[in-house]
Amino acid sequence: MQQMWQRIRGDVIGGATAAVVALPLSLAFGIASGAGAVAGLYGAIFGGLVAAVFGGCGVQITGPTGAMIGVLVGVVSQHGVGGMFLAGVLAGLMQVAFGLLRLGGFVKYLPQPVIAGFTNGVAILFFMTAIDDALATLSITLLTAAVIILALRFFKQVPESLFGLVAGLVANELFIHSPHVVGELPFHLPRLALEIMPFSQLSALLMPAFTICMLGSISALLSAEVTDGMLGVQHDSNRELIGQGLGNLVASLIGGLPVSGAVARSGVNVHSGGRTRLSSILHAIFLLLMVLVFAPVVKWIPLASLAAILMIASVRTAAWKSMKLMPRARWQYGAIMTVTTILTVVKDLTIAVAVGVVLAGLGVLVELAFSPKGKVVGPSKVNAADYSVPADLQVLAFTGPLFFVGVEQMRRRIRALAQKPILVLDFSAVTKVDETGALALQDFVHRLQREGKSVYLGGLQREPLRMLIRMGVVDSLGRRRVCKHLNSAMRRATQDLAPDRRAE
Repeated sequence: MQQMWQRIRGDVIGGATAAVVALPLSLAFGIASGAGAVAGLYGAIFGGLVAAVFGGCGVQITGPTGAMIGVLVGVVSQHGVGGMFLAGVLAGLMQVAFGLLRLGGFVKYLPQPVIAGFTNGVAILFFMTAIDDALATLSITLLTAAVIILALRFFKQVPESLFGLVAGLVANELFIHSPHVVGELPFHLPRLALEIMPFSQLSALLMPAFTICMLGSISALLSAEVTDGMLGVQHDSNRELIGQGLGNLVASLIGGLPVSGAVARSGVNVHSGGRTRLSSILHAIFLLLMVLVFAPVVKWIPLASLAAILMIASVRTAAWKSMKLMPRARWQYGAIMTVTTILTVVKDLTIAVAVGVVLAGLGVLVELAFSPKGKVVGPSKVNAADYSVPADLQVLAFTGPLFFVGVEQMRRRIRALAQKPILVLDFSAVTKVDETGALALQDFVHRLQREGKSVYLGGLQREPLRMLIRMGVVDSLGRRRVCKHLNSAMRRATQDLAPDRRAE
């Protein structure tokens, strides 16, 4: 009973904290899209609630995201706000169809440089949409940004965007008096937006809708992967797509922005104690209550403060870790990331991802052509007759190159075969490893470690070992746990067993 109340308390605190974070972001995204602050709030409240109820990741916080803004601005400029709502409805239907067709696992097959590339492209578009409002009252923009940076440094327990928002609001009311503010919020019970949807432009909106669908799906599924790693659980990706689709459908029908699962807000929920679906449901309820209570204050928020929040969020959204790896990785890694980033900015996400995946696929074909073994990596039970294997230790052997196309197969088979608390992964027959394979291996091993398993890598040939060193995987996992020879890995694994658990 006590554990149940502790879980409920954590869900309440997590949902409330996520709502505080979501309020300024929802206002900022709504205004930046051109649809207005209320559209952002409708998306966060009603789209977030539906996605929370029907989705496959209980702690996912869904709402308008910066990743969507660049796409939505383009749709509004060409087809009007009604066109954006119709595109959101179509995108929601596509997501539901993808979920029913069990395509939720597709994001797991995207190469790392492609993911990093479109993340950087979205961050650039995101930043650009806030420039006009930021320059309109530059003093408030700089003040808000400075306060947010200070809050990130010294007040990590409180949402930094709320600190910046309050600072900008107070400064404008007392000293600056800028007329560029949010204005009246005509917040009322939502009504269907069908009458303003341009159904005559349906065919022209199919491609923007597909882009919104892809961007929302990728963002949500990546966010769910992140929260899985935090909690050591496994979400239902197909159900999550259906929940995201229904959320987009409802939000767009009532005049809200298209929505997606958000890494930052979902992470805040988990770190604050959210553990079940109740936390994401309460996020939407608390957000609604906040809007109803604080509407008289919200209308005086300077647009420059919201612009500063958007700009800092865009900088934090960029894939900095991936960019830092570029000097270590092969030139193909940086080239694919750069091409994907540029195409995301000048074209759209769909084209960028498609081109990035094709380039990565061509790279794999070239690698396979020169690889002595052309099999995709996959674990199998090893014949350990030459080794003294303790009862608590299990050896899994791999064959062939580990490229991005084989990463998910590796994860699934390890999950299926791993039964012991100590695992030794035998890479003696792995001929090559690419950047995506190295980083995915690192993330998966870290997840297994959080679940209480000890993992060792052994039998690494020269090229795979060099790649793991260059990408920082060896240092991340610990040099003691990554061995050139299989017998070294098994000896160290045996030595690290607690004395009372060693086999007789």
